[in-house]
Amino acid sequence: MANKNNQPLAMGQKVILTELAGCEECDAIYRKVDLLPNERAYCTCCGAELYRRSRSFSSLLALVLTALIVFVIANSFPIVIVELQGNTSQTTLIGAAWTMFHIDRALVGVLILITTFIVPLIELLLLSYVLFFIGLLKRRPQYLRLALRALFLFRIWGMVEVFLIGVLVTLVKLVGMVTVIPGIALWAFTLLSVLLVYIASIKIKDLWDEVDRSLG
Repeated sequence: MANKNNQPLAMGQKVILTELAGCEECDAIYRKVDLLPNERAYCTCCGAELYRRSRSFSSLLALVLTALIVFVIANSFPIVIVELQGNTSQTTLIGAAWTMFHIDRALVGVLILITTFIVPLIELLLLSYVLFFIGLLKRRPQYLRLALRALFLFRIWGMVEVFLIGVLVTLVKLVGMVTVIPGIALWAFTLLSVLLVYIASIKIKDLWDEVDRSLG
């Protein structure tokens, strides 16, 4: 992956605002330069990343659709199967959240639903909407601005990887007491976490840049 260092903008230099990039760390202002796919531009003052050239929208759409398929699998099958003295117990993510409501832990149930189901689903659907119109139809979607702003706000609430770590810690503690059999959903959540981390690494401002570059 190639990297490029931008030079700070000179005083009195005339530019168009859309041609500028600001460093989020030191507030230095730069004129944007053209990048190749997967290249990144860095600040020469502090070394922070300024912007990057993401993959094509078609590639990103394929990645998001893959994550959606894995999301459906993760929420359709049991996370783990627990065996104790011949008795078995299993549950899905939705079932675990519903159990919280039955044992008077409604707040925990709501948090599980929001951070591991509702928010990731909305994020993937919004990305699919944006990437489908721009990557395949080659036109700007009607609610592009609203969709990207919603993506920016929702990203901080997606915590599938935190949920996965919590499940793994619990399973380690239960291994000595019961027989724990990993379910299909556990492996699906592991893959989903990796995909969501990669998707989250693509900044919203980089998507804006790609929209401007693709559609002019």
